[in-house]
Amino acid sequence: MTKEQKKAYRPTQELRELLGTLNHEKFVLDCGHYLTFNEVLGNNLIIYNGTELRFICTECGY
Repeated sequence: MTKEQKKAYRPTQELRELLGTLNHEKFVLDCGHYLTFNEVLGNNLIIYNGTELRFICTECGY
């Protein structure tokens, strides 16, 4: 990877801040389970990156 290509990537903190805007929002995942962001007992999330994003919980991902 060249230096120019590395500069195109943003730090993880920016991703945390972006996802932080979803604080306590509730979603139904592609696997059918539920997710509430930033809840103590909420499901963990797996994001499959491809031509279309796919969101499932860790129970269904392993």
